[in-house]
Amino acid sequence: MAAQEYTGIKIELLDKPESLAAWAEKKVYLVAATLRPETMYGQTNCFILPEGKYGLFEMKNDEFFIMSTRAARNMAFQELTKIDKEYPSLAEVVG
Repeated sequence: MAAQEYTGIKIELLDKPESLAAWAEKKVYLVAATLRPETMYGQTNCFILPEGKYGLFEMKNDEFFIMSTRAARNMAFQELTKIDKEYPSLAEVVG
Protein backbone atom coordinates (compact mmCIF):
# COMPACT_ATOMS: atom_id res chain seq x y z
CA MET A 1 0.00 0.00 0.00
CA ALA A 2 1.37 3.42 -0.95
CA ALA A 3 1.82 6.16 1.62
CA GLN A 4 -0.93 8.76 1.76
CA GLU A 5 -0.75 12.34 2.95
CA TYR A 6 -2.91 13.09 5.98
CA THR A 7 -4.14 16.68 6.37
CA GLY A 8 -5.37 18.33 9.57
CA ILE A 9 -7.75 21.26 9.80
CA LYS A 10 -6.89 23.30 12.93
CA ILE A 11 -9.55 25.14 14.93
CA GLU A 12 -8.11 27.03 17.90
CA LEU A 13 -9.62 26.26 21.30
CA LEU A 14 -10.10 29.67 22.91
CA ASP A 15 -11.90 28.61 26.10
CA LYS A 16 -10.11 25.70 27.71
CA PRO A 17 -11.79 23.46 30.30
CA GLU A 18 -10.27 23.04 33.77
CA SER A 19 -8.86 19.67 32.72
CA LEU A 20 -6.51 21.57 30.37
CA ALA A 21 -5.48 24.25 32.89
CA ALA A 22 -1.81 23.23 32.53
CA TRP A 23 -2.02 24.32 28.88
CA ALA A 24 -3.97 27.56 29.50
CA GLU A 25 -1.23 29.74 27.96
CA LYS A 26 -0.49 27.39 25.07
CA LYS A 27 -1.97 27.23 21.58
CA VAL A 28 -4.41 24.29 21.69
CA TYR A 29 -6.35 23.22 18.61
CA LEU A 30 -9.17 20.83 17.81
CA VAL A 31 -7.98 19.01 14.71
CA ALA A 32 -10.11 17.28 12.12
CA ALA A 33 -7.85 14.95 10.17
CA THR A 34 -8.73 13.85 6.64
CA LEU A 35 -7.34 12.20 3.54
CA ARG A 36 -9.59 14.47 1.45
CA PRO A 37 -8.79 18.11 2.29
CA GLU A 38 -10.65 19.37 -0.78
CA THR A 39 -13.89 18.62 1.10
CA MET A 40 -12.94 20.93 3.99
CA TYR A 41 -12.89 24.40 2.36
CA GLY A 42 -14.62 27.03 4.47
CA GLN A 43 -14.57 24.85 7.60
CA THR A 44 -15.99 26.90 10.49
CA ASN A 45 -16.97 24.34 13.13
CA CYS A 46 -15.87 20.98 14.43
CA PHE A 47 -18.30 18.30 15.60
CA ILE A 48 -17.06 15.82 18.18
CA LEU A 49 -18.48 12.68 19.71
CA PRO A 50 -19.84 13.56 23.18
CA GLU A 51 -18.55 10.24 24.59
CA GLY A 52 -15.50 10.13 22.32
CA LYS A 53 -12.04 9.82 23.84
CA TYR A 54 -9.36 12.03 22.35
CA GLY A 55 -5.79 12.81 23.30
CA LEU A 56 -3.75 15.98 23.64
CA PHE A 57 -0.58 15.68 21.57
CA GLU A 58 2.42 18.01 21.37
CA MET A 59 3.32 19.08 17.86
CA LYS A 60 6.17 21.08 16.41
CA ASN A 61 6.12 24.89 16.87
CA ASP A 62 4.88 24.57 20.48
CA GLU A 63 1.32 23.71 19.41
CA PHE A 64 -0.94 21.13 21.01
CA PHE A 65 -3.58 19.19 19.07
CA ILE A 66 -6.66 17.46 20.44
CA MET A 67 -7.37 14.53 18.13
CA SER A 68 -7.73 10.76 17.99
CA THR A 69 -4.73 8.54 18.67
CA ARG A 70 -5.00 7.21 15.11
CA ALA A 71 -4.71 10.74 13.67
CA ALA A 72 -1.74 11.45 15.98
CA ARG A 73 0.00 8.27 14.83
CA ASN A 74 -0.47 9.19 11.19
CA MET A 75 0.84 12.72 11.76
CA ALA A 76 3.82 11.42 13.76
CA PHE A 77 4.95 9.49 10.69
CA GLN A 78 4.66 12.69 8.62
CA GLU A 79 7.12 14.31 11.04
CA LEU A 80 4.52 16.72 12.48
CA THR A 81 4.79 15.72 16.16
CA LYS A 82 7.41 17.21 18.45
CA ILE A 83 9.49 14.02 18.19
CA ASP A 84 9.23 12.30 14.83
CA LYS A 85 7.45 8.93 14.85
CA GLU A 86 6.43 9.35 18.52
CA TYR A 87 2.99 10.46 19.72
CA PRO A 88 2.58 10.21 23.50
CA SER A 89 -0.75 11.53 24.74
CA LEU A 90 -0.28 14.25 27.37
CA ALA A 91 -3.90 14.18 28.54
CA GLU A 92 -7.17 12.43 27.77
CA VAL A 93 -10.02 14.64 26.59
CA VAL A 94 -13.61 13.40 26.52
CA GLY A 95 -15.95 15.01 24.00
